[in-house]
Amino acid sequence: MDTARINGLVPMIRVADVERSAEFYWLFGFEIGNRVPRDRSPMQWAWLYAPKAADWKRGPNLMLTKSSCAIDAGSEDVLFYLYAADLKSLRAALLGKGLPVGDISYPEYLPDGEFMIHDPDGYTLMIAQSAADTP
Repeated sequence: MDTARINGLVPMIRVADVERSAEFYWLFGFEIGNRVPRDRSPMQWAWLYAPKAADWKRGPNLMLTKSSCAIDAGSEDVLFYLYAADLKSLRAALLGKGLPVGDISYPEYLPDGEFMIHDPDGYTLMIAQSAADTP
């Protein structure tokens, strides 16, 4: 079974507006690596990656696809955990852009902190800082 192991995972979420969502995730360092259609708008699908991540080839990736039905992100069937090198600075930058960002909390399982934000479609993102990344 060793040869059949998974070596990557890229979540794909359905969104109302691929371009709007790509712009939102750009605030977290994601860039568009591929898109459909390639040369015109509106985008129907996009693959996002974080080129400045420590290991961008295996780093965070996300695919966005245009939803053909209503999105029920509020059900929280999907919750994203992202990790930041400097949690406090990222939160301050997002607040500076006028985004509604939650307070930093310090739960027992994550003593260096986390905060919550919702993407344009209502998906919950938990932004956390691991002890190894504390500035």
